[in-house]
Amino acid sequence: MSVNSEKIKGVWKIKEMDVGMGENQRTRVPQAFMICIMNKYFSAIRDFSEEPRKSWGETTTPEEMFGSIMGGFMADAGTYEFDGENLKFNIEVAMIPNMMQGGSMTFGLEMEGDNTLILRPQYDKMISEGMKVGPKDGKMGYGDMAVRYQFERAE
Repeated sequence: MSVNSEKIKGVWKIKEMDVGMGENQRTRVPQAFMICIMNKYFSAIRDFSEEPRKSWGETTTPEEMFGSIMGGFMADAGTYEFDGENLKFNIEVAMIPNMMQGGSMTFGLEMEGDNTLILRPQYDKMISEGMKVGPKDGKMGYGDMAVRYQFERAE
């Protein structure tokens, strides 16, 4: 069912996500994940770490700082394309440098009413220079691969 492009605009906060495949599949609630979708641009910031990241202080080492960033934190922004069923994020700025070299992420999109947005990653359509990303056994380096995100409208 096609969704009106005006309905997807706004600020979305994660409610839950389904991760893994087969016997590894489960629902979890990440620390934080927000997507802002405007007229032409989007931004996404997420923290998929299992535990809250430690605050930095005067005694925090560079290794601890690096670890707190790489422990599941990601951010990207750019333009998007939406055809009523598929949402493609074209990356312009990203935490992962490879994504800034023409990278994109595509999601199947559904809505439940006006305030629930569901995104299903289409890993076969993901473009990231020099990287091949996708679920194999349901796991990846920083945690489980998402197969479904459910967001609630924040604004």
